Amino acid sequence: MKSFNEYFDHHRQLLLDLYQLCQTQAPFNSEQASETDQEILNGLKSLSEATVNSESFQHLGQAILPRIIANYPHITPAIDRDLLWFFAGDCLHFMADEEIALYQQLDELLHDSHALEFQQAKARVFQLH
Repeated sequence: MKSFNEYFDHHRQLLLDLYQLCQTQAPFNSEQASETDQEILNGLKSLSEATVNSESFQHLGQAILPRIIANYPHITPAIDRDLLWFFAGDCLHFMADEEIALYQQLDELLHDSHALEFQQAKARVFQLH
């Protein structure tokens, strides 16, 4: 992989996209949004603004994504699968075994070929053309 920062920035952009989408969706865009709704939205904002992949960043991502999947099914399709793999932990429960195997291949390819960028490696493994 050319740079971990590139990989991290890719995932931060996905988090920002998810945060921006949530801001426009019920219940997050309602004045009646609950404290839990605000907590989820604030967590997504914090994740999208993070500058380092710290342990607390990982724990927050592992906590927020499953809560979105469990409580906001209309937003679940907007969660990029890359995020589930990136945060791992309980997030992996929402991925099929075949999908996990592909992401494992992707990680191996990135590790073995330091010249490849994440998107190039993903296109190769997932056969995206």
